[in-house]
Amino acid sequence: MKQLLTVLLAILLISTVGLAQEKKQAHGPEEGKLSHHQLSFMLSHSYISEGYFFGSKKWIAAPSIGFDYNYWFKKQLAIGIHTDLIKENFALEEIAGDKIIERSTPFALVPALTYKPGEHGALVLGMGGEFAKEGSIALTRLGYEYGWELPKKYELAFSLTYDLKWNAYNTWTFGMVVSKFFK
Repeated sequence: MKQLLTVLLAILLISTVGLAQEKKQAHGPEEGKLSHHQLSFMLSHSYISEGYFFGSKKWIAAPSIGFDYNYWFKKQLAIGIHTDLIKENFALEEIAGDKIIERSTPFALVPALTYKPGEHGALVLGMGGEFAKEGSIALTRLGYEYGWELPKKYELAFSLTYDLKWNAYNTWTFGMVVSKFFK
């Protein structure tokens, strides 16, 4: 038993020393240089729990796209404009449950704050609006992105957002994001 513990301890120490030799990459190709501007494109699906389909309440999964701009003023903190467009028309039951409303390709525009506490994950918080020909709805957006840096200042990420639409329906959006960083 004592030999097993000694071997395990030796393996742990060797692997720790080996991992300590890796250098942490900065945001962008040059060490210490911050790329302030980020443009992103997202392909996603939006999930709406209050959907109404052929007389019954059902979840709706609708394709959506998004375009975002962020300005990073610190390595962990950015402010930006996040947009998305649900590419389908749909009907849903109003919160009170007494009538059916329709939405035609709604477009959301959200000023957002992004906080990146670690190397890969980012938290998003914003308030904005969703616009469609049937009317506008205020919303609060909460989100999480997990991304990986790629060569030439690109990033690939997965995004999960929750839009709480005030006095209306709510949506979950899950998508894949490709970003490009600029000075």
